[in-house]
Amino acid sequence: MGLASSQARLLSLTVRQHTIENRAQYLQAQKLRLSNESDLVYQKYVNALDATKLETRTYDKDGKVHWIDGSFNNLTKYTDDNKANGNVYYVQDINDGLLYQPKKVCDAYNNAGGDLYKFLDNVGVFYIKDVHTPEYINAQEQLNIDIKNGWNKPPYTAYFREQYSLLCSEIQNPPKTDTYRSAESINTIVSNCENSNTADVYLSTNNTQLTEMKGHLKKLKTTPYYTGDNKTIIDYCLNFNVAEIFDNPDNVDSLNVYNYDKKTYIAYSKSNENAKEDASNRQTVDDQFKLSMLLNGGNYKLNNGTEKSIYDEGTQNLLNNFTGLKNATIGDALKTLAENIKDAEDENSSNAVRTQLENLLTTFNTDITTAELAMHNYQLYREHLATFNAQSKETHTEYINKEDGLYYERMFYAIQSAGGCKEISDENAKSATWVGSMIKNAQVVLGVYNENDKDLDTITPSSNTGLREISNDNEIAKADSEYEASLNDINAKETKYQTQLNQLEEERNAIQTEIESLKKIAKENIESTFKTFT
Repeated sequence: MGLASSQARLLSLTVRQHTIENRAQYLQAQKLRLSNESDLVYQKYVNALDATKLETRTYDKDGKVHWIDGSFNNLTKYTDDNKANGNVYYVQDINDGLLYQPKKVCDAYNNAGGDLYKFLDNVGVFYIKDVHTPEYINAQEQLNIDIKNGWNKPPYTAYFREQYSLLCSEIQNPPKTDTYRSAESINTIVSNCENSNTADVYLSTNNTQLTEMKGHLKKLKTTPYYTGDNKTIIDYCLNFNVAEIFDNPDNVDSLNVYNYDKKTYIAYSKSNENAKEDASNRQTVDDQFKLSMLLNGGNYKLNNGTEKSIYDEGTQNLLNNFTGLKNATIGDALKTLAENIKDAEDENSSNAVRTQLENLLTTFNTDITTAELAMHNYQLYREHLATFNAQSKETHTEYINKEDGLYYERMFYAIQSAGGCKEISDENAKSATWVGSMIKNAQVVLGVYNENDKDLDTITPSSNTGLREISNDNEIAKADSEYEASLNDINAKETKYQTQLNQLEEERNAIQTEIESLKKIAKENIESTFKTFT
């Protein structure tokens, strides 16, 4: 082959080699793009598997629960289910706070100028304004009956009504007299001395109780109850003197007082008085000890071993008869005495109140039956009048179609509380996924109308029994199909690109071999030519 033709062929092969390498680089880039595309397809598939679907609850005509897509239309529509459960939801834009509404509602609200009734007119709701409440109407009817029967006139004067009510109350709970309170105080003092660990034993708890009790007993001496057994018991208590026991000729140095079969519960030694010789000083024995001896009675032993009782035989018999108890004590007797006096005082006080009531009825020429009926009827009239006055300024709107009327009334106040509304397209309103996607992307929130505050309460699907989020099986099935198809397409393209790369590599290798051959021939021709000249 000539040198010129060899050079031409070499040049042609070099150009072709560059073309092949450029093509190979392009195919490698395409394969890299397919790898990225494969990653995107996989991520989209994973997202589809994690996706949930928003649904709202509804019922069929038989009351069976059904769950339907959480589209805007299904969430905000008014149905029998919504009427029963209040499951009307509002979709609120997070950024501007406005509520999404269909064009019809937006136009009706924007053209109402903040007037509920213009809004109702614009959406086609029929109503009657300023209707009085049922409570007002009922109270008015009751007042008419009251007036017809004359119940509106006070049965008697205000003085009578006041005194009659007071006296009826006092008959049930008679006023307490000073005598009653003295008896009650005695009962309280003795009861506070009761030892819960030993039955029928009275142990004084402080040094003032004896003085207090004697003070109340002295007050009873000035009452009609200071007679008979009461007088004997009162005098015994007031005259009780511990010094008389210590002044015994047999020289009692200590007392161990006990009550028949009860354990020893009072003990006292004269040495506690610092061995004072003066008998009058012995009266200063601690009042707490003296009261315990007085209330419990019992026996004690003289130094010579003789046993004596604090109560003599006559006193003991009186106490037993007075209380109806065996081996009764002054403590038992004082409680009985106090209860008897309290009962008598209550009865006297109640009788005095009854006498006052009878005098009142006589003064007004009536009887209890007539007065009770008149008072009852007048009280009913006052209650009806109070209800009538309270409701007289309260009115409401009566809707021809109550359910539709309340639905749009609440919608008006919901939009007003949000500051207005914005239009949603028909396509988004029908979409089964639009609301759910907007919630996930933090673009909207759901709200329910608060009747008391005339405001919206924000909710989440998980916090409301009328909503739920479930796996979106349709989207998962679709994702499966798309993922499979995308992978097949990517694999086919990758196989195609690899085949082309293999072909280019084979062609490149063949060209490279031929180039090497041409270079060798060219070298040999050059060497042969130069040999000739040399």
